[in-house]
Amino acid sequence: MFKLIAFDLDWTLAPSKWQMDSEMVLLFKKLLKKYKVSVISWGDYPQFQKQILPFLWDDEKLLSNLYICPTCGTKMYKYENNQWTKKYSLDFWEDEKEYIIKVLNKAIIDLELMPDKVWWELIEDRWTQITYSALWQKAPIKEKEKWDPDFLKRKKIRNYLLKDLQKYDILLWWSTSIDITRSWVDKAFWIEKLIEYLNVLNEEIIFIWDAVFPWWNDYPPLDKLWITTKKVFNIDDTKKIIKVLID
Repeated sequence: MFKLIAFDLDWTLAPSKWQMDSEMVLLFKKLLKKYKVSVISWGDYPQFQKQILPFLWDDEKLLSNLYICPTCGTKMYKYENNQWTKKYSLDFWEDEKEYIIKVLNKAIIDLELMPDKVWWELIEDRWTQITYSALWQKAPIKEKEKWDPDFLKRKKIRNYLLKDLQKYDILLWWSTSIDITRSWVDKAFWIEKLIEYLNVLNEEIIFIWDAVFPWWNDYPPLDKLWITTKKVFNIDDTKKIIKVLID
């Protein structure tokens, strides 16, 4: 009944920042033989180059069925003419980015939430998304897990930002991250673009994700669109669903 299988990336297909394991790679290839597949991530295009794409080059025919969507679906890449081609990119204006970064920095200072130790820059300009990663996005995972395990710090930052960034979506992610995009550009927008681009119906899509709360970055597709969804608690759950789909 499905024509498009849509996935979140981190903790659904692979651990955050890490590549898919060998079993997932094999299952993913089998899935691409049967369905159109799209993968979305809060991360930018280089994360796909690290976590997914290198393991699919031995069968380039499959790549034509894959649609990768970095930065919460604010960009889409399609494999065409032996290369990955950007189909759209909803970039911020320069003054927008400067304003968002200014407000973020002020929030961290005013709330006294500057970490004791950081590994690199905390705010990343991803052109279509501004991401705050306390400690730095590539800081040691154990350190990131200790920084805000109950989300209380980031909820404070989010509430502070809402006063000045009312025109934007402010969504939380595992460990340390806050993603900021335009209010109308979220994972629901990504699903709508796929529907338009692939000419599929809502009921022909299944979205597989690992987290859903009103302030969480997988929430919008469930809130706005009538599509089938499957929540997974770990990567093994995702493998089980894929096995059913390819059976």
